[in-house]
Amino acid sequence: MTATFILSLDCEGKWGMADHITPYHDHHLTADKLRGAYLALTALFARYEVPATFAFVMAFILSGAEQEVVDDLFPDHPAGRAWLASFRSAQARGDLGGWTLPEALDIVRDDGRNEIASHGFSHLPLDEDTPRDLAEREFAACDRVARMRGLALDTLVFPRNQVGHVDLLAEHGVLGYRERLARGHDKIRKAAALASELNVFERPQPDAVPSRDRAMAIPSGHFFNWRVGARRMVPRWTTAMRWRAMLEAAGTGDVVHLWLHPHNIITGPETLPLLERVLRDVARLRDAGRLEIATQATYCRALAAKHEGDA
Repeated sequence: MTATFILSLDCEGKWGMADHITPYHDHHLTADKLRGAYLALTALFARYEVPATFAFVMAFILSGAEQEVVDDLFPDHPAGRAWLASFRSAQARGDLGGWTLPEALDIVRDDGRNEIASHGFSHLPLDEDTPRDLAEREFAACDRVARMRGLALDTLVFPRNQVGHVDLLAEHGVLGYRERLARGHDKIRKAAALASELNVFERPQPDAVPSRDRAMAIPSGHFFNWRVGARRMVPRWTTAMRWRAMLEAAGTGDVVHLWLHPHNIITGPETLPLLERVLRDVARLRDAGRLEIATQATYCRALAAKHEGDA
């Protein structure tokens, strides 16, 4: 029986923390360190022949000069202007380290096997609390950068996994988006996420259900244990066992979706060798014919084609 493995990455630099940049972020999220993270990850994925979905914040893949040229794309809205305060300060200082790294896109695209997806334009949350007109502007800005860079943004990872305005996605050519794993409010969610890292009997998720007129909700998967703070207390063997349990239990109609941020391997260096342990299991099961590896886009297309054939 064949299951599906998906690996997705939220590629955001400082945009992921735009509303609470600290000296910690300034120290770790430099251009050199981020470049090294992308090179290390693409080398690891190539070693095991694992294609991945790299979902980029579109502003992050523009150069500083390009950001100024398309300044009209940045959110001209009270919520958006507040979101951009740290970025505008960095612009004024002429210090955009971590806010722009077009080379990251080149590193990922040069590999030839990966999907380039969208993680929003400025990483502004796009849930239902965000005004619809502002969400529409963010999606339109993504389209404009995609045209500039010659990209087809087939899938989306919502900023901060806050899903909303899904009905707009099909208008922008989005086939699918990574669903959010429901765990309640933020404090409950964070505690539940940490506790789940100890569950070595975690099960895979069922396939998505395609829709003819809406983007597909790709199974949410699980955040890979980022080895910082309290998460370092989770034994490495526990994390490896947890993912092995999901992979071994997966059969036809099941999905194992792993996601993380490239910067996780900067601030938590132990994360990368642990990820390699999991990818060894992925490659073993693929080579045994028990697992197919898909990007978010290839998964959406294959599942849509299957349902069309079954109809």
